[in-house]
Amino acid sequence: MMDERAPISVVVPTLNAAEGLPMTLAALAPAALGGLVREVVISDGGSTDDVAEIADAAGARFIVGRRGRGVQLAQGAAEARGRWLLFLHADTQLEPGWEHDASAIIERGEDN
Repeated sequence: MMDERAPISVVVPTLNAAEGLPMTLAALAPAALGGLVREVVISDGGSTDDVAEIADAAGARFIVGRRGRGVQLAQGAAEARGRWLLFLHADTQLEPGWEHDASAIIERGEDN
């Protein structure tokens, strides 16, 4: 179980994004295991591929709403519970160690 104090909610809008989504989610695993990422919210616009199954297998929250990236981002943000939001495209693959940079930014922001 993730640390309930973890500050980041990751929001990923999807529409038939099953091809790239697994790599995007895999890049988040170290930060989730380390407690930095509280949750991943997949905000779907009506996919007909395996996006829902991929989200479920990764332990992500899967919500379905109206199609349109802006609408999906807003819906995902409204559902998110973290103190910080990280918006990613479904085909984004973060560099290894990204969580260290994110932690430093959060620490600087929380000190102000």
